[in-house]
Amino acid sequence: MKDRIPHVVLAAAHFLPGPDAVPLGAASVASALKAAFRRRNRGPAIRVSLAECVVSEGAPVLVERILHDKPDFAGFSLYVWNRDLMVKAARILRSSLPGIFLFCGGPEAGALPAGLSLNQGGPFDAVLPGEGEDAAVRLFRKLLENNGKALLSLSPIEGGILQSHPPQLASLPSPWLDGTLKPRGREGVLWELGRGCPFGCIYCAESKGAGKETAGTKQVRYFSDDRIQQELRLFIREKIPYVFVLDPTFNLDAKRAKAVLDTIIREVETSGSRASNTRWHFEVRAELIDRGQAARFARLGASLQIGLQTADPRIAALIGRGFNRKRFEAGIGLVNEAGISFGLDLIYGLPGDSLDGYRKSLDYTLSLYPDNLDLFRLAVLPGTVLAERAGRWGLRRQDKAPYEVIETPDFSASDIEQAERISAALELFYNRGRAVAWFNQILRPLRLKPSAFLEKFARFLRRRSPGPQTEAYTTSLDTAPVIKLQLEFLEYCYVRARKERLIKAVRDIVSFHGAWGRALAEGLETETAFTYKPELVCGREGMDIERFEQAYKPDPGEYRMICREGRPELRRI
Repeated sequence: MKDRIPHVVLAAAHFLPGPDAVPLGAASVASALKAAFRRRNRGPAIRVSLAECVVSEGAPVLVERILHDKPDFAGFSLYVWNRDLMVKAARILRSSLPGIFLFCGGPEAGALPAGLSLNQGGPFDAVLPGEGEDAAVRLFRKLLENNGKALLSLSPIEGGILQSHPPQLASLPSPWLDGTLKPRGREGVLWELGRGCPFGCIYCAESKGAGKETAGTKQVRYFSDDRIQQELRLFIREKIPYVFVLDPTFNLDAKRAKAVLDTIIREVETSGSRASNTRWHFEVRAELIDRGQAARFARLGASLQIGLQTADPRIAALIGRGFNRKRFEAGIGLVNEAGISFGLDLIYGLPGDSLDGYRKSLDYTLSLYPDNLDLFRLAVLPGTVLAERAGRWGLRRQDKAPYEVIETPDFSASDIEQAERISAALELFYNRGRAVAWFNQILRPLRLKPSAFLEKFARFLRRRSPGPQTEAYTTSLDTAPVIKLQLEFLEYCYVRARKERLIKAVRDIVSFHGAWGRALAEGLETETAFTYKPELVCGREGMDIERFEQAYKPDPGEYRMICREGRPELRRI
């Protein structure tokens, strides 16, 4: 150890590939180690690098990437989706390099440390719960002082677990600014502006507050304005296509949110075309949105994700969220008025909820015209208030990650499965099919609630193609197969409802918006035959399809949808 610079590899395993597959947690720890062990004029006292994989690649692939750097130490970032893979990778690594020192951190290390350390049958010499920067620096100070030997019997690594305090954010180096993470060439970046959450949602790890050093903190802490501005300028300079702001509630402090948005807008507009195509994504609370925020989000061209979880105030109160329908709708109204793209979240299987209650939440949510809707089965995560109350409330969950609920006293196992089928149907028909612009319009003549329509679609899919419902339609970026499926199902519904006379207008509406979406999102041209003039049937006149069909005569024609300078354009052939 004295003859060479000790080498640390920090490993991350992403759930899926994509623009948000960024090892920010591991990189933040790496930056803290680099800063703490930098020797003036003598180079680093330790060398730190990162190793990444996607869960589907498997543990052996991750191990191979770790071994490539021949490390003396290896750290693993544990999350719900990768715990099993990381433990397996650590065991393989231990057998390949018996003398290596292994440690782990991340949300799973804090929520469920049992079985991770060596003295509990796990593969890790040390477990670092909580925010990892401070704990990792303290660990390596001890290790390097003792020539890299494991100190499991010495304080503060009692039982292999090293307790830590939340660090002062102003003291932490930025992994983007010190070169640990390089934005160039990435599909997107994760941008951390602050940490902590003041809310008490019982299914979230933050819900337990700061009762213990290893728990979450209800105190919201922010990084410095100088760091934020420097990172922002870096992202703009490197023309990053997608920036996901990690703050769980970006608009918690309205004044600060507007100031940050003003800074982004100023930097983007000053940079000219370099940042004009960047997509900015924020997680916000609808109840906290005001007109000033909406105007700024719209000017930036940002997209928003808004957690609703349930539209039942009783259930919302039970899970520690609260739900003021009037304030929520006022915020969504401002978002829709400003033309901002937004998504909503719902959870099924919540305590006290039922399949019928989930249907009602779904119907309410779709009435608000979200651009996408993310639907999740409840996960009873270790370390949460919900997990502590699970037995008392009769929640039965999976024993291992992802800890999803199996059944509750009010939500049977068969009902959970049905909710899952409805959710898969929505993912395909509404999200994948980009149906927001016409979904409620098309359902009106059928006299169907959205949840009932989606259940019919789920049954239609099972009869038509048994097996995975969405697999055949998600392997390609092109949505043409989904549009074809939408039209097939809608024709079936309208025939069953004895409203065949409306099918041509319905086909025109869906085909127009499908071609528009393909041109805008994929840059693909579409040739389509329309029965009516597209500007009529897809305009205000066509909002009531039944009246439209009675008032307007067909005017058949062939059209081509193209994308010119980033804007779809329809031309008659």
